[in-house]
Amino acid sequence: MKLMFLTFSAILLLASCGGEEEAPAEVANAPSFPLDTLEITGYIGEELGDSTSTFGILADAEYHRNTGNILILDSGAACFKEYTPSGEYIRQVSRQGSGPGELSFATLEFFQIGGNVLALNRMKQGFVVFDDSLKYLEEISLWSQNQPMQNAALSDSTFASFMIDFTQVDNGNLKIFRRIVLFTYNTEEYDHIFWEDSVDVTISDLVGSSSWLINDLFLGTSLTADRDVVLFALRESENYTIHGWHPDGTEAFTISIPLEPVAKSDQEIAEEKAYIEGFFAQMGGNDMGGFDPEPYRDMVISVNIGPDGNIWVQRGTIEQPFFDIFDMEGTLIGHKVFPETGWTWRFSMNSMGILAWEDDPELGYQQLFIVQ
Repeated sequence: MKLMFLTFSAILLLASCGGEEEAPAEVANAPSFPLDTLEITGYIGEELGDSTSTFGILADAEYHRNTGNILILDSGAACFKEYTPSGEYIRQVSRQGSGPGELSFATLEFFQIGGNVLALNRMKQGFVVFDDSLKYLEEISLWSQNQPMQNAALSDSTFASFMIDFTQVDNGNLKIFRRIVLFTYNTEEYDHIFWEDSVDVTISDLVGSSSWLINDLFLGTSLTADRDVVLFALRESENYTIHGWHPDGTEAFTISIPLEPVAKSDQEIAEEKAYIEGFFAQMGGNDMGGFDPEPYRDMVISVNIGPDGNIWVQRGTIEQPFFDIFDMEGTLIGHKVFPETGWTWRFSMNSMGILAWEDDPELGYQQLFIVQ
């Protein structure tokens, strides 16, 4: 879960059902095609060992588009770790610090654009950029406030971003905006807006509870893109909807599947609450003691473009990671299922392949799995 706690902290500073739903859901949420099971072909990560085989916090991972090697962003160690496609350690890139090319513990995401690797570093108000050989290139520090959060390259010079913006309105209250926008590389202002919504928030809302900020803002979206389309989904329990746009901002298609809501078990809610509170404590953020998870499972957890060039939508209504596969016109063409269970599995996909890891593994330490 990519929790952008620094933005959350800035907002706070500015402010100074259960099992009865399961039976019908299993029927309504049944697959439409036979299931193909993904295969785990290898893994990286051990409980004990040196820094080449253990992770502080495995925050993000992706195949390098030029070399095919595996890049892992370890935010606990504030560095990249590079491995061969089969999982053999190659080297560490960068380190913790505030100097040129160095990263901080608040670096939780990276993406690739035009052969470069951009690490989103909130302490530096933008990106730390490495070239196609992972040599430090430059820092792009453009956003002192309202920095891009989730990012996905659309071309060699443009990328789509999820942003949260807020303005003060009457009586010191806030209007908070969620937007999907298009940026040109190394440009402060976005080119156009693909999608936006807003909510009016009182100071008492901010002071009284962190739940809606986390559930609706920080855990509430999934974004991906390629050269032809920007894809976006709200993570919500009532609707399974994916929006697609052309690069010029015009709508390409909308995907929707009628699914029945599925209630979380008491154990799921307790585990999610413990994880979120522990994450914020580990990252040095605010006290999340007032956080309450949503009572129902998100219908869509993530949207990706798979190595086959199709749209992979991960459902949240099924405990075992389950993907609906759509073609680029939005037509459902199949399903795939991951051979493990759990609610905190995350997946990274590009043309090179699929990588998977758990944010909160039962083993107590993280591993990266190479998926066929």
